[in-house]
Amino acid sequence: MLTLRVDSSLIPGISAPITVDTLLSVVEPVLGQSGRIVTAVRINGVGEPAFRDPDVLARGLADVDAIDLDTTPAAVMASLALEDAVRFLPDLAGEARGVADGLRGARAAEHREAIGGLAENLALLTTLVQAADVWARQAGVAATDWLDDDVAAVHRVAETIETAAGTEDWVAVADALEYDLTAALGAWRTRLSAGRVQIETLVHATQA
Repeated sequence: MLTLRVDSSLIPGISAPITVDTLLSVVEPVLGQSGRIVTAVRINGVGEPAFRDPDVLARGLADVDAIDLDTTPAAVMASLALEDAVRFLPDLAGEARGVADGLRGARAAEHREAIGGLAENLALLTTLVQAADVWARQAGVAATDWLDDDVAAVHRVAETIETAAGTEDWVAVADALEYDLTAALGAWRTRLSAGRVQIETLVHATQA
């Protein structure tokens, strides 16, 4: 039998051969019922930091292998993700103002590529908040509005920017970045900060 330990506790009855993907597919739904997320995997004592990568998931496991899984409460994961998002938002707003300043200069066209970089960072932020939302629901938090209204506001600004950029109206793009986008990001930060307080309250209650 494959040796499987979850948070140092031995879990019997796991037959091999099996892949890492199949093992996680069996174990994670059970852990999810208790609001826990697999956050670390060690195979024969060697950590696999990229254990969600396809190559690792496809790895075959035999009876002689020993697998250790570490877990973290979903509420803690949600809190950490929201903390990162709240901390990231002012940086994004600063980036938007910086791009706006460049677009108002004499060489505005040279700053067009910076708009794409800003869009990528906004996408990363959205992914982070989506993860926090999933983890919060697994922890038992009621459905939130951390994404809908605020993402819609950011999308409206993006449409304004796209239209203005299409006509090379860089001043309009700069205004949308400095005023509309920063306002939308500020409102999002307020909402996420309130959500983090809600999650922290849940974390403290479960640890009491």
